[in-house]
Amino acid sequence: MATQDQRAHELLRAMLNKPLYAALRKPGDLGRMPQLLEAHLHWMIAAERRGELFASGPFTDDTSAPGSLGGLSIVRAASASHAKDILSCDPFVKEGVMTIDVKKWLLMEGGFSVAVRLSDQSARLL
Repeated sequence: MATQDQRAHELLRAMLNKPLYAALRKPGDLGRMPQLLEAHLHWMIAAERRGELFASGPFTDDTSAPGSLGGLSIVRAASASHAKDILSCDPFVKEGVMTIDVKKWLLMEGGFSVAVRLSDQSARLL
């Protein structure tokens, strides 16, 4: 009979175990945010299209403007230094609007669903 430790290792072995890099974005010089927002958004969309950006967005609450609390970006990269190199090209990071702290992160569990409608050629995440 398998021990509790062996059963846990079997569960872990079956999970995705996909290494990604999570960048905690911390507010810096937010006064420059409005003038750099468009460039930041264009850069993020391009990083997404290049396959570098897995997910990203600002932290929010009911009283603060988006971005003023920082945010989180999850990057596909070969190493933490590679992830930092990728993110250093973001105008917000390059110009000091945000600083980043990058950590290796293993994507283990979770899920998402996609609805595709053929009649109007639309798709959406559920």
